[in-house]
Amino acid sequence: MSTNMSGSKSLRQISPEVSEQLKTATSAGVMPSLFVSHGSPMLALDDSDNAAFLAELGQVLPRPKAILVFSAHTDMGGKVRIASSEAPRTVHDFYGFPDALYQVNYPAPGAPKLATEVADLLQTAGFDAELDEQLGWDHGLWTPLCRLYPAADIPLVLVSIDSRQGASYHYRLGQAIKSLRTDGVLVLGSGGISHNLGELFRRPGDPQKVEKMQSFVNWIADKLTQGDLPALLDVERQAPHARFNHPSIEHLMPFYVALGAGQGEGVNEATKPPLRLHQSIELQILALYTYAWLE
Repeated sequence: MSTNMSGSKSLRQISPEVSEQLKTATSAGVMPSLFVSHGSPMLALDDSDNAAFLAELGQVLPRPKAILVFSAHTDMGGKVRIASSEAPRTVHDFYGFPDALYQVNYPAPGAPKLATEVADLLQTAGFDAELDEQLGWDHGLWTPLCRLYPAADIPLVLVSIDSRQGASYHYRLGQAIKSLRTDGVLVLGSGGISHNLGELFRRPGDPQKVEKMQSFVNWIADKLTQGDLPALLDVERQAPHARFNHPSIEHLMPFYVALGAGQGEGVNEATKPPLRLHQSIELQILALYTYAWLE
């Protein structure tokens, strides 16, 4: 059952109350800003709590005109890159997985006109942004979308992140494009609330790994509930065990894009607490949380 910011157990279904909140919010013509934790690429094929939740979410959400995606796996320095091809390729940017995963194709169309609009908005906000016809659909995009919208018939635009720039930069990215939500565009940040893959294979592992993961994700949830945006933007210094949960920070940066796209102007006002639509844990320390900003 889905929940708001309270609750701690593994969730599988979207409650009628939350479903109604989603429908009411979007009936006003504003699409949500979502952050999803995609976990393993096997999300596209394996049954799991996260897969079941995303499949149901895709049926509860009103159909967007287009989806604007910020993925942890398109992490580039320099200019902001915006996928502008009419038919980007599906990229299998991983190794060591079953052959069936490399056969998955997600042939969703691109949206060149929207890509140009995104570039204009980002440039107006002071970002050095450019269109990129070579950019394809990375697995941070297509693995959750295989579950959310399996027909692959909704136009997409993928925008690069830059983990070297930190949380405030990505928050500003979200602020710059948030107006698109009123035009029927779903903003989707795809990453992970915790993402320490190295610890999964370390022997012996950290005996406190579960406690460190839980402490970090609880801190994020608490700061969202408290509306403490300055603390959230200083996550690498203030959050407990931030480096343990994110040895590299790229998987957390799409969260900040979604946060920025869900907020008012500035960094000194209180955040609007999102709905926590889903929470589950895989492999003890991969926290798979989905948050939605509706206003």
